[in-house]
Amino acid sequence: MAGRKAFYGIDLGTTHTVVVKATKEGGEWKYVKLKLVNMPISELDDIKETELLPSAVYFAKDGRIIVGEYAKEAIHFDPERVYINAKIDLGGSLRKDQYNEHTPQEVSKEILKVCFAKIVEDGGSNASVRISVPAAFSQDKRSDTENAAKQALFELGYKDLKLVRTTEEPFAALVNLVVNENQFINMVQSNKNTIMLIDIGGGTMDIIISDISQDKANNVLKASTPYEPAKHDEFAGAKFDYEMMKKFMADFLNHYELYEHEVPEQDLIILEKRMLLITEDAKKFLCNKENASRTYEFTCDFEGLRIDLSQKEPFKISISKKQMDIALDGLLNSKEEYGTNQSIKRIIRKTLSDNGLSPKDIDCIYLTGGMANYDQISNTIKSVIQKPVIVAKEPLYCTAIGVALSLVIQTPEGTAEISKALQKKMSTRNNDEETEIITREFETEKQEEIISGANIDISETKRMGMSYYIDVEDKMPVEIISKDESYPCLLKNSNVKLKTSSQSRMNLVLYEGRSVYDCGMRLLRKKTVEFSEMVNIGTTIDISYKIDANKLITIYASVDGEAPFEFNTEED
Repeated sequence: MAGRKAFYGIDLGTTHTVVVKATKEGGEWKYVKLKLVNMPISELDDIKETELLPSAVYFAKDGRIIVGEYAKEAIHFDPERVYINAKIDLGGSLRKDQYNEHTPQEVSKEILKVCFAKIVEDGGSNASVRISVPAAFSQDKRSDTENAAKQALFELGYKDLKLVRTTEEPFAALVNLVVNENQFINMVQSNKNTIMLIDIGGGTMDIIISDISQDKANNVLKASTPYEPAKHDEFAGAKFDYEMMKKFMADFLNHYELYEHEVPEQDLIILEKRMLLITEDAKKFLCNKENASRTYEFTCDFEGLRIDLSQKEPFKISISKKQMDIALDGLLNSKEEYGTNQSIKRIIRKTLSDNGLSPKDIDCIYLTGGMANYDQISNTIKSVIQKPVIVAKEPLYCTAIGVALSLVIQTPEGTAEISKALQKKMSTRNNDEETEIITREFETEKQEEIISGANIDISETKRMGMSYYIDVEDKMPVEIISKDESYPCLLKNSNVKLKTSSQSRMNLVLYEGRSVYDCGMRLLRKKTVEFSEMVNIGTTIDISYKIDANKLITIYASVDGEAPFEFNTEED
């Protein structure tokens, strides 16, 4: 098994996509980041390979589809045909519009085709593959990701590649933390450690709180997530980019003495795409510690716009780290206790409150995702929870590593071998300076005996996370599945008893949301059912459901003792 079998984890990111392979070599599991191909636009472009593939797709006029770095660069000369940040819009309408000829699912499919092609080239033609999704993803977003993957495999003709559905990103990061982060391993010195794991990527921010404990009797290191996760699909790196982009746009309008309404709508769309590209580059530059005292500068070339800008000198962006911190302060430190404005500080406080915890209950914070390298996020978190913050060793890759590992630990052999490696790490602790500092902080309240070695037991929280509602009368939806429902579950009868409002038919409408008053509640499926015989208005509708291991929900509705009608959350 282990000598030849390889497992692959894909992190399909909003900004970048990575693929990691886990394979056994010489008696140990190794983790290799695959180099993905940046497709060239012309024959003059070099074939570039990168471990960090930009999640950008360029649909050229001649029908070619370009993925990666060159696609992103095409924003400068053909922005209307370049798609970025598509992951944010998964789960939405599949219809095209005047500004978007290709759906987010199509864009994701093209990125995944590059990933699958590299996996097969790497020798994994019959390997197991899993894709990570944010915990914040709705059922529709998750389904869109899986459907994009299936379409990619179908178009490539890869019948033997085994796609093991999806796993949630914060759980994957937790697996990587326990198995692969020396900083954390050096800190495990007590029976129980409560870790707040914050995964803030380009499009989503997930927070899970995990209890990591030592079962001394059985010498097992256990990691569980018994608390309510915080899921945010509108607050993440893209939000920070948007705030910086707004500053650049304001500076641009001021430079050219323009009002926003004077700029054609199409030009605004093009400008925003270009500004977001510059913002991403500026953020990456200023988050590098070596550039902390430097200023990012970029002279903008706005050729191709309908509006004439030739009367002024070209617009030059200039921003320092301090100016960036000021521009983003509202997203970090908003002190409003109420209102719609979100901030890191408010999200952390609410997550603790929702779980009945205080800052003192948290032993350390693990920070991962594309925004982990922005030091002001760590500083903000520490201002709320005055405990050590571990920034992931490789924040852009640890989710993909965790996804690959999550496949490994599904096998008894894989779990046993990883346990041996973990014991070895724990018995030969690192003493690098940064780890020593974090460990000393952690030890102020943790002085119990050191674990000499342990087996590993990491359990993913099997709770739906979102509640599900049904409506058959065009009235207020009624909850049939609680967000705390565990999955998978066999057929269950719902306590909800609905009534028919027609003698001949009923409309089954399924919704997903955090509560019945959730303004972001999503309509998942709608089905009209014709009765085989007339029934009396007000006849009871018996509702039951089952949920599989991939959160696929099947709803059954029975009227007047008839065989139940059914529909599920994966139907077209």
